[in-house]
Amino acid sequence: MAQKTHPSSFDPQADIGTDYALIATGISAALAALIYLLLI
Repeated sequence: MAQKTHPSSFDPQADIGTDYALIATGISAALAALIYLLLI
């Protein structure tokens, strides 16, 4: 009853999703720092 075929198949997709989230967070932080430095 402990068969986890579906979560194991979706694990790479979840990793890709977290990678995209981290990349988006880094880009938004870099843009916010750039705008902050330009305004100061």
